[in-house]
Amino acid sequence: MTDGAPGRAARLVLAAASLLAALAGPASPQSLAAAPQDRVILFVERQDDPWRQTLSAHDGVMRPSHRSPFPGAELAAKDGRAAGRALGLAFKVVRRTLRADEPVEQALASAADQGVAAAILDLPGSDLLAAAASGPPSLALFNVRDPDDQLRADACRGALFHVVPTVSMRTDALAQFLVRRNWKKILALEGPEPEDKAFSAAMKASARKFGARIVDTRPFAITNDPRRREQVNVGLLTGSEDYDVVFVADVVGEFARMIPYRTVLPRPVAGSEGLRPLAWHPSAERNGAPQLNRRFERDAGRPMEEEDWAAWAAVRAVIDAEFRNARDGAASPLPKLLARADMTLELYKAYPGSFRPWDHQLRQAIFLATSNAVTDIAPIEGFLHETNILDTLGRAANQSPCGAP
Repeated sequence: MTDGAPGRAARLVLAAASLLAALAGPASPQSLAAAPQDRVILFVERQDDPWRQTLSAHDGVMRPSHRSPFPGAELAAKDGRAAGRALGLAFKVVRRTLRADEPVEQALASAADQGVAAAILDLPGSDLLAAAASGPPSLALFNVRDPDDQLRADACRGALFHVVPTVSMRTDALAQFLVRRNWKKILALEGPEPEDKAFSAAMKASARKFGARIVDTRPFAITNDPRRREQVNVGLLTGSEDYDVVFVADVVGEFARMIPYRTVLPRPVAGSEGLRPLAWHPSAERNGAPQLNRRFERDAGRPMEEEDWAAWAAVRAVIDAEFRNARDGAASPLPKLLARADMTLELYKAYPGSFRPWDHQLRQAIFLATSNAVTDIAPIEGFLHETNILDTLGRAANQSPCGAP
């Protein structure tokens, strides 16, 4: 009996079902085994991750929650079906939830032994560092949520690739926009969290880099204590100084939402509120972004957010790398291929992306957006670089302890 397309399709379905069933429990030596034509991409998350918990503010207003970007990875695999057929491959994303005490290195080593091509790590920074230090060198790892610049410095040259933009890339994009409009005097309002202080420090460095100036940095507090009214009252925080724009560093977003239209001077707000520097936006209108947003919303039932896009881009990078190997007639290891200078990725953001060889950060454009519109996209016209305009955003090789490769 002839083994036609229906038979092959049935085998693929059965293989996928067995993969999913195996991953429902603890990994066994054969739990990730895939058919020879499959390319399995593992999506790794951690049980009871605080990042995913819904938090409520002191006044009962819900804080923004972080939703799992797994639907973004699924969409990229779905988008890659035609490409996979041309290569004789089937790209599959398989979800793996680690127990609270389960070492990520162990899960990754098991996956690599069973032929998994790559792993998307929706994990805390400590897990990312452990994966970078002890993960299998043959397995491409993707950070899709942590923007910390120091993480890139501490995880040099391994197999960890950073898809989400760094804090410094975001503040450089914002500084370019402000300088281009001659809004060079910046009043900074800084929150109490370590991430707030890092965001504020990065903005100060970006202002200095592009010729703007922080006229003052004023800490705010999340409290009802009347003795700290100078750190709570927006009028008091934004008075007694001349400025062109208010920059607010409030990663949680609880205080920042109260800043617009309450400043002493009638000035725009940027940073954590108002004009925000983002990796992705559901209102992007050019370069294929509307089509990607519509496909995601149709499948996931919600708008595409930054981490969704990062997970999509990670899977897209794996698919593009497989095409490069097929075109070159080679079988280069995925981490080595992704780090090549001529390996570019279509990101639907005006500029093709590529991974920087010194710290494996994805070069990419940054959206400068309000809640419902993209105002501009950085790099801003007029800011130049000797080799790659996207390297005007973020730390250069000589600013990184990783250095030039």
